[in-house]
Amino acid sequence: MARCTRTTNLEVHHISRKGGSGINNAQVLCQECHENTPSYGSPGESPEPFSAQVKVLAKVAAGNQCQCNNNSGCH
Repeated sequence: MARCTRTTNLEVHHISRKGGSGINNAQVLCQECHENTPSYGSPGESPEPFSAQVKVLAKVAAGNQCQCNNNSGCH
């Protein structure tokens, strides 16, 4: 199965909790892939939310598609 190719229910994920809330720390994931990241819902300090502008820029850069790294697709 190929990587996730979803284009709906997209969320912008912080790649690193300590990486800030800029475009360089943003990864676009569908809701399911986002929920399957190791840090989703886990305790710890959360970074500042992304601004609306960063969210738009991240989605455009991702071609409005999930950017998961899971080569077997979504779970």
